[in-house]
Amino acid sequence: MGSGRRVWRFLTSPVLAMVLLLWIGVWSIIGSFVPQSDLDPMGVALWAAANPALETVAGTLGLHEAFTSPLFIVPGLFLALCTAACAWQRAGVARRRARSLRDARSDVEPGDETSADFEIVCDPVLDTAAIVERSATTLEHLGISSRKGERFVSAVSPWWSVWGTAVFHWALVALIVLIAGGSLARASGQMGVAVKQVKPDRPESYGQLTSGPLHSWDLVDRWIRVDAFDIDYVTGDLHRGPTPTVTVLDGEGNVLASQLVYPNNTLKQGALTIYPVDYGLSATLAMVDDAGAEMQRTTQLVDFAEGNPDGTAPITPLGLAGPDGVLGYQVIVSVPLDERPEGLVACTPEVPAAHVVIVDTGGAAVVDEVIAVDEGVALPTGGELRLLGVDYYARLQMVDDPSIPLLYLAGTISMIGLGVATLARQMVLKAWTLESPEGTRLLVRMRLWRIHSTSRSEIEDELRRALGAAEGSRS
Repeated sequence: MGSGRRVWRFLTSPVLAMVLLLWIGVWSIIGSFVPQSDLDPMGVALWAAANPALETVAGTLGLHEAFTSPLFIVPGLFLALCTAACAWQRAGVARRRARSLRDARSDVEPGDETSADFEIVCDPVLDTAAIVERSATTLEHLGISSRKGERFVSAVSPWWSVWGTAVFHWALVALIVLIAGGSLARASGQMGVAVKQVKPDRPESYGQLTSGPLHSWDLVDRWIRVDAFDIDYVTGDLHRGPTPTVTVLDGEGNVLASQLVYPNNTLKQGALTIYPVDYGLSATLAMVDDAGAEMQRTTQLVDFAEGNPDGTAPITPLGLAGPDGVLGYQVIVSVPLDERPEGLVACTPEVPAAHVVIVDTGGAAVVDEVIAVDEGVALPTGGELRLLGVDYYARLQMVDDPSIPLLYLAGTISMIGLGVATLARQMVLKAWTLESPEGTRLLVRMRLWRIHSTSRSEIEDELRRALGAAEGSRS
């Protein structure tokens, strides 16, 4: 046996495919129990701190990047190669069978004795028409629809019935390649969006972001808006917890998708999937000049912080420049939380306020005041910083994966192929009468590649019984 044939037999080995499937399946299950860096970076850090021994193994094997790890990608691509070899093999079989089916359908003439697989000597009282009718009725009772002629009965499957297995395998190849290679074009990161705030889906809107080498931001033209935030959303008897209402807009402001987003209810719009991660508070501030005219508005995102006396801390301080344009101060805004006997309450306070601390370049505080809504604090550079409102913000995990629509398409095609391979009958059956001095005989040719309702032996036995066969058959 040549080396090429040995390689081909190795690639098409069912044992190899099962080993690869088992590895990928076990790896995927383990990866689903370990927090993934692209979906939950903070969760990774917390998990590592809580499980130091397991983190040693997970970090070494790359389980926090389980689905982009070489230990997942390489076996996946090798499985795709093996599946492609099997698909090529099955496509060759399907092509030959489809040709046989087309030829059988186009050939309306009965065959000769040499092409029959077996023959039945019919009851002498039956004429040709009765033999044809009984044969068709018998096949119908066996679940086989047939076509009748003056001297023949035929049941030939359509040409597409033999392509189910090949289509299924090629669709599997596409699925494996898309899953393994999707990371190259994927972008994933976290974006904080306050209620009523709209942010462009651009790198500068993200706090954390990773993107593959093939991802192109030039093809992204959409905006993300949070319309509302329910601190304890309930459906039926289930408490979904903090739940934002998220809307995706196109570049012209048209709504593409809008829904409540909570675990197991992600927002999907084309290649984009949005998951809820966490939440915090937001303080909307306006900078006004000495005449009271608004010059600039900003929304400061504030996270809950146990070590802070207010219970919150800003994600990033605001910069404040003087008249010369040189950055001279930092503005640190937090939201004082309501205090209960059990501790600070992680929600918007009953009387919203902002604690504004302004420090100079030396770290000395030049302003330290708490202001209510519609109140302001004087800025050392002139003008006033006014609090317009306090609300929630949602931290969203954004995954832009252009392979997702293709995955759905490949998955649909694979299910169609599997359905055809499982349910469609694949057969050629032709029976024709032949008169001779010994009497009328029924000659039958059968190619049964897949038939669920009956079998070759049952078809022959039922035809013999229906036609009152005498002794005599030929295989």
